[in-house]
Amino acid sequence: MRKKLIIVAAIGTTALALGGCSASGGEDPDTIELWTSWTEGESTAVALEPLIEAWAEENGYTVNQSNFTYDQIHEKLIASAAGGNLPDVVWGLPEYVGEFQKIGVLADVSDAWEAWEDASLVSDSVKAAMTTGGAVVGFPYETTVRAYLVHDDLLAESGVSVPETWDDVLAVGSTVEDATGSSFYGLTGAGVRQPQELFVYLAQKGLSIAEEQPDGGYANTWNDDPEQLVKATEVFQFYADLMDSGAVNPNSATYGWEETDDNFATGLTATFVTGNWLGEREASNPETMGDVSVHAIPYPEDGEPATYLESKPMFVMANSESLEASTELAEQFASEEWQSAAFADRSALSSVTTDSKWSKGFAELLDTGVAYPPVSLGEITQDMQDALAMVLQDGESPEAAAMWLSDAINEALEASGDASGS
Repeated sequence: MRKKLIIVAAIGTTALALGGCSASGGEDPDTIELWTSWTEGESTAVALEPLIEAWAEENGYTVNQSNFTYDQIHEKLIASAAGGNLPDVVWGLPEYVGEFQKIGVLADVSDAWEAWEDASLVSDSVKAAMTTGGAVVGFPYETTVRAYLVHDDLLAESGVSVPETWDDVLAVGSTVEDATGSSFYGLTGAGVRQPQELFVYLAQKGLSIAEEQPDGGYANTWNDDPEQLVKATEVFQFYADLMDSGAVNPNSATYGWEETDDNFATGLTATFVTGNWLGEREASNPETMGDVSVHAIPYPEDGEPATYLESKPMFVMANSESLEASTELAEQFASEEWQSAAFADRSALSSVTTDSKWSKGFAELLDTGVAYPPVSLGEITQDMQDALAMVLQDGESPEAAAMWLSDAINEALEASGDASGS
């Protein structure tokens, strides 16, 4: 049998090529369709490509690997599920677990997890993030929290100290940009990263997007509790104040993770809340990434420190014609060997770590990590993006956005069957 790894780049609006849209192992059970979302040419991709190829050679499979943004993966999976032409193995996000489980596309890999030799190295909280409805539906290929990254040289040149609170951030205003030409504070206004960022600021105010009710269902209660509504309004006001203060690039309202990560890596933004995957940019941007330090995310003075805990699941599609081999490949991404090679700074395995700031600096923030509630999040995260756009793009009041989002979340919970009383 001819064994190979076919790499397909399909970022942005580039059309999907080769086997990336073929049926799930379709007519050829010896072919595995793999969808990833790595940054082409960076260390993660460079480390994984030969490992995938070697695994394919050793096991007698052809692996067609196609690369997309996470937003594209979500859209393509929804479309592929409707058309019955799903891939086999997919890099997922925690936001997708409830949604894709409900439409029945995720394989139950509980038995494989129990037999997995590295399972004992994974914490209960990470395993819980891989589990829905009592079934394990993924292997953790990347686990991290968010931190506040700072270009120390840019702040020193501006005479600015690292801010600890929201008020500290706003007080800086345009000082850094006036001194250096770089925007002070990175803000993600659109795309899959935006709800994660908004989720952190809400958590710092002690708010949840959906709270479990006595009957086991979920509800957003901001509009039922004046105190909660005030806090939610203050979160949206913080975003508006960031724009008005000059602390952020005015184009941030439409920036997704690609723009914001790149702007920080190239020094166009002086500080930014993001993940430790940016450590790989030290190699590609050595001139601008050498001065980065890691800090806790600024929080409101009347709030509490919080960050987003993200453990990303490697999904196997339930209708894969190569289910056993696809499960094996998914497991490999979470294995000690592959994690050490490609995710050493952001692994769920307790045995995989480094002495770098990208590992230790982020690990120090784990105790303040919060995760999304176990509900279908597809519509909710879109509602979160729409609510922020109301403030940053449409000029709506922060209170109106908070009230609208509370109602929209409850409507989404009703539609997905996650609502209290459903």
